[in-house]
Amino acid sequence: MRILTGIILSSILLTSCSEERTSDPTYSYKYWTGTNPTDDIEISKGAYWQSGHWTREYILYLKLKPTNKWWVEFVKQNNLLIDNGDFVKYSDSPGWFEPNDKMKIYKRADDLSDSRYFRDNVTGECYIFEIQL
Repeated sequence: MRILTGIILSSILLTSCSEERTSDPTYSYKYWTGTNPTDDIEISKGAYWQSGHWTREYILYLKLKPTNKWWVEFVKQNNLLIDNGDFVKYSDSPGWFEPNDKMKIYKRADDLSDSRYFRDNVTGECYIFEIQL
């Protein structure tokens, strides 16, 4: 009985500690939000990594084009403010993650992390880099 209990406990611990990793845009969004993308957002690129640790450490990269309404609500819900500082992207960022100089940079008002949110107000194109370590 002890062996069976040990095997069951070990398998529970090992399966709950597996990391998630994808470069599929839809899965990246889904891992990040817990839901599928809605019709008001077009996701063209994505990369997501999540540790197997119970603290849910993750890194997300997205390239998307939401509706203006979606973006305004996203800024409001996440308490984003314009960031006038410089953004230095991580050396292991995906090659397609290239926010341009025309984009406004946002960050959370209460967040000290490197997470940043970029939006080109003319084209509506956005990049999201979110990190929780």
